[in-house]
Amino acid sequence: MSSLQVITAPAKDWIAALNRLMPAMAGKKSMPILNYIVINPAKLTLSGYNFQTSAVTGVLSAEGSGEPFLVSWRWLLDAIRTTSGKTKSAPATVSLEGAKITVSSCGYELHAETANLSEYPETPNAAPNVESTLPAAELRGALRRATVAASADDTLPLLQSVQVNLQDGGIELLATDRYRLANDYVSGNGEGEASFLLSRSAIKAIDRFITGETVSIGIRERHVSIITETTTYTSLAVDGDYPKIRSLFPSEATGAFEVDRAVLIEAAKVAQTMNAEYSPCCIDLSNEGGQVTFDYGLFGPSKSPTATGGCVAGAADPIRFAMNPKYLIEALQQINTDKVRISYTSLPKPFLFTPEGVSAGDERALKYLIMPVRMPQ
Repeated sequence: MSSLQVITAPAKDWIAALNRLMPAMAGKKSMPILNYIVINPAKLTLSGYNFQTSAVTGVLSAEGSGEPFLVSWRWLLDAIRTTSGKTKSAPATVSLEGAKITVSSCGYELHAETANLSEYPETPNAAPNVESTLPAAELRGALRRATVAASADDTLPLLQSVQVNLQDGGIELLATDRYRLANDYVSGNGEGEASFLLSRSAIKAIDRFITGETVSIGIRERHVSIITETTTYTSLAVDGDYPKIRSLFPSEATGAFEVDRAVLIEAAKVAQTMNAEYSPCCIDLSNEGGQVTFDYGLFGPSKSPTATGGCVAGAADPIRFAMNPKYLIEALQQINTDKVRISYTSLPKPFLFTPEGVSAGDERALKYLIMPVRMPQ
């Protein structure tokens, strides 16, 4: 065994590092060699790549030396998990001798064949030239809230992305699937301006790995970098001109009601489950609160508990409109205040959903704009 290509770390740190490579390793690969990862014993790093996303992560508490080499990601993860058993604090050593890879842990030795490092594609490693540093939890939450409104339709790749605008450290997120729009903002530190599109699939893949105190997000050319305390993820920005949807959000409202969010969600779930498929639910807002009902046809509309609340701005006249219950539920689930504010300009224009106390004119707050649908006859 050559000591020049060897790296040792506790099994739990190996497993954590290998899991952090998941966004670059999951799914079917366009080339078999992309099923391998690069281990760099001298730098104590692992890296994976799939042409769309790359991931480079450190192995905590590791010691090693030697030149980089390739090993199958899935094989290595399974080998370390199984040989360490319940003793995840036990050391696991990965070494290369000739073409033979050896994993040693808890008295076990498992072997596999390496691949030719020269055949591995070059991964992007350029540092972003425009970057924002933000609280990790706030960025993760904002990305989740915006992604709700991104399209899931594979025939609309542009709308399957989220528009990210960086300006002087802050980040604005915009998304739409044509029937609803989302807008959110997170304050941060940084300089410069940039705008790019990040795919919904990339966001969902990286989402749970955005951890720690802070995270940086930035871009150089088409390469979007998300840098956490342990890992750098780089994803290709989506090409294309995103619809100019920011101007569709109203700055003023004719009227606004605030009602109990939890009661509204439960009523919307009942309407979604019990109504005919693809049928809308009806929302009634008044100074007595809000109700979500649906039409039984022959037997008339259903009844639901009233979400307590009332008019908080503008006209206090009762208003009734219909909406896709799925869109209503998903918007309400992302708003984390006890009450939700529902603002409107005039029918049949879209309705604005914001957290309690957030007006239509607030430019740095979570907003959902949802198109109403034709009222059931």
